[in-house]
Amino acid sequence: MNVNRHTLREALRKIEHLGLVSIRQGDGIYVKDYRESGNLELLKHILYLKKERTSEILKDILEIRRFISPEMAYIAARERSEEDISNLQRILKEDAPVSEKDLAIHQAIAKASRNILYIFILNFFNDVFHDFGQLYFSFRENRAASEKFHKNIVKAITDKNPDSAKRIMHDILVYAENITLKYMEEADEKI
Repeated sequence: MNVNRHTLREALRKIEHLGLVSIRQGDGIYVKDYRESGNLELLKHILYLKKERTSEILKDILEIRRFISPEMAYIAARERSEEDISNLQRILKEDAPVSEKDLAIHQAIAKASRNILYIFILNFFNDVFHDFGQLYFSFRENRAASEKFHKNIVKAITDKNPDSAKRIMHDILVYAENITLKYMEEADEKI
């Protein structure tokens, strides 16, 4: 195949990192079941490489996000500091596109939760939604819904109202999920 050993080793390391193979020095290379050993990086690769499964995978990601993010907002409202509030207020006042503000608001909420896992998971979500977010933010009514969400979630966190923050986060995610899946279904029907 005219591939040198260095190139082959790098390729094997990459697929080992994705959880697809197990490399045992002196014993061999074993293929793993991705459903038992895969990770978020593998999910991202599948999302971008398997176009026929994009809507299915995106639906799964949106579903998980709907469970994780409201809890993150709940904890952020309970644990937030004055510095977190200043950061959220600054983001609200920025003259930036709504999609950029949305990513920044979610990131600030994750940081306010003081849970590193929320931050890492949100980074994964943000990578994915940075690419697929145009589907949602390209419509004026969705931008308006998100701007309202930004104000409401910042108020709930500022007021240290975890139940309200959780409900507000849940409601916007359900709205965004339903809209995004509807757009994807319509796009699939046109193909």
